[in-house]
Amino acid sequence: MNHGECCKPAHLSDICALSECFSQCLNSTAAVPKPENSTTKSLQFKENAFFIETSGIGTLNFRQACAVESLALHNPNLSVTVLFVGGYTNFNEAHVQKLQEIYTNINFTNINLDNYVAGSPLEYWYYCKNWKNGPFNISHLSDGLRFLTLAKFGGYYFDLDVISVKSVTSLRNFIVAEDDDYLGSSVIHAELTNPIMQLATIDFVTNYRHVTVLILKFFYCRSDIGGHNGPALLLRIMKNWCNASNLESMDYVNCRGFSVLHYSSFYPVHCSSAEELFKQQVSNEKFKTTKPSWLTNDTFGVHTWNQLTYKISVYKNSTQDYRWLAEVHCPLTFSTAPKIF
Repeated sequence: MNHGECCKPAHLSDICALSECFSQCLNSTAAVPKPENSTTKSLQFKENAFFIETSGIGTLNFRQACAVESLALHNPNLSVTVLFVGGYTNFNEAHVQKLQEIYTNINFTNINLDNYVAGSPLEYWYYCKNWKNGPFNISHLSDGLRFLTLAKFGGYYFDLDVISVKSVTSLRNFIVAEDDDYLGSSVIHAELTNPIMQLATIDFVTNYRHVTVLILKFFYCRSDIGGHNGPALLLRIMKNWCNASNLESMDYVNCRGFSVLHYSSFYPVHCSSAEELFKQQVSNEKFKTTKPSWLTNDTFGVHTWNQLTYKISVYKNSTQDYRWLAEVHCPLTFSTAPKIF
């Protein structure tokens, strides 16, 4: 019964403080290498941006590829890294290969979770909290890894269902509101020296909560219960860090150099209206050629609520808002996608 890789010093117990520890201890002080692509790229990038694929499929579907391409397209000075979890990777599909061929700032990296969490606050949770048996284990892993990754390296984090519509590099040290009184966790920036993500990683472990099947319908839209380990965690952290009871008071000064962006910046479509992104719009056009009315100059990206919309098809021959976003902001992926994706 191996409860972890690392025995506590001078004890015959594992990291969970249980007996029968029989593995050599990892060096908890060793620095984890910064993710890099296996192919050398000569360009120097100003900062990191991360996506994390935690389902184990080892590749990107067309919608995920669209999110990655859109960020790389609008931010050529960002090093856009997709971290793959699960040990299996397959980058042979044409649309995935083309991303790396055309965009010099896109990198794919497979990470070993045992090594990635070693020596971090997440290590205890990873081995000891029985999270793998929860109904939303993949979502919870994604929550923890985004906080840990930014705590390790600093930079931007994006969910794989966020389509960027312009450069984000003017935005620094921020979390984004989903609506007037709730935070999202789909887009984050934190400089390496900023303590917010360290605090988030520690809170994730300390206050981790399993989610039961009974609240499934609340999990992917706003819910303090379903979002306990993600959005609600960030709200807890920010209330304490900013000494504020509401989002309106969480400004740059009160939050000591950290900001809460208005929901129009990345959540212009609320989760309750997510299906509107995929509805055929009333139009005389065969294809949608004008931008959606809800897309304003304040918008940097569009969270498309994949967990609520993944079963809805995108038609290249349509007036769907998502179709317009894809054609304009991930043109390479759109050109290689099938008629229905």
